[in-house]
Amino acid sequence: MSRTAPRLTVGLTEAGKTILVGIGFVALTALVFPAFGVLAALVWVMITALLVGFAVRPRIQVTGNFPDRIVASQTVKLTYTLNNVSRLPAYHLWLGWDYLPKPIELVAGSQLIRRLGPGETAEVTIEIRAARRGHYRIRHPVCQSSFPFNLLRFGVTQGGQDVLVVLPQFSMLRIPASRLSRNVRSGGAKLGGRTGIFPEYAGNRPYMPGDSPRRIDARAWARLSVPVSKEYHDDFDDYVALVLDTSVAQTASGKDSDEIAELEAAVSLCASVAFTINDGCLIDLLATGKDLHQFTSLPRKVRLDKIHETLAGVEPSGKDSIEQITPVLADRFSEISEVFFILLSWTEAQWRLVELAGQVGCQSTVLLVDGTDQPHGYRDHLGRTGDVQRLSAGDILTGQLKQL
Repeated sequence: MSRTAPRLTVGLTEAGKTILVGIGFVALTALVFPAFGVLAALVWVMITALLVGFAVRPRIQVTGNFPDRIVASQTVKLTYTLNNVSRLPAYHLWLGWDYLPKPIELVAGSQLIRRLGPGETAEVTIEIRAARRGHYRIRHPVCQSSFPFNLLRFGVTQGGQDVLVVLPQFSMLRIPASRLSRNVRSGGAKLGGRTGIFPEYAGNRPYMPGDSPRRIDARAWARLSVPVSKEYHDDFDDYVALVLDTSVAQTASGKDSDEIAELEAAVSLCASVAFTINDGCLIDLLATGKDLHQFTSLPRKVRLDKIHETLAGVEPSGKDSIEQITPVLADRFSEISEVFFILLSWTEAQWRLVELAGQVGCQSTVLLVDGTDQPHGYRDHLGRTGDVQRLSAGDILTGQLKQL
């Protein structure tokens, strides 16, 4: 968590809001009945709370490591350290946020610290949970004190923001061996086979997180003063493409993307497939709607992180997204061993794309996430192939899908 100059914030607690409403009510009553004594007492209590609270306002340094990414629907514990850098003790401290994005909820706030002496430190734990995937900006947490009367809260914020990537839900699936065929093609640029057999040296490139230390070129490192990794052509690996259909015009159950259960299920299924096959295959391409993401230059472990991060930000697209990306995918299918199609509908455009993959020798696995309303001609297109597996969006989102 980056730190900037601390900034004091002042606000009302729930009790303070009640007192303030009471002051207004008594002020109106005093116009008719002699209640100035009660009004003066309430005002004096608020002024005393303000003056004393400001005089002994906390000077707390907050440090902690906010996670870069979490998984949707999972509770995450965050640990922060509070350090009292003032010469005075601080009372009634807790840590929290004034505002959180709508999908992010505070499951459990920090425990109350009744007293923190000068120079003392304390650790607090906060639990948060994200209801939906996405990229969110969250302000740094604020250390607050309600001393002396729990009417006003004086907080110290470091300013700045953290970027939180909420990944879609994913799990390990059982995929039969027949769906993970080692398909070898004579015309393809990359062949299928066992992973890591006789890799061919291709050259050097800058070191990236996730690279094996065994592939570091010590001589190039000494010459360039930066880590350098050796790169190999693993021509015996299976190269896999993931095609995620995001055209929700005919399957959406609501106008807001948050309400499209079928799209969320398809994204979660795509993340689970990538997580399941990553150790045995090289995922080279990810197509999301009309966008094509390539991971050729990334190490195997980094590819999965990039795929999940990309899926976190997937948005619905128009019904013609498949037609727009078909020419690009057709050119790359010759380099791919296997393609996983995660579709929201089964139309002529989807069927033609699967046919293009089959014509160049790709093994295709078609997973159709069922919506509530199927498009016209759905059954006719479905009858043209027997390799389409229909899955329930509810089973995917509730974690009941264990095997393909």
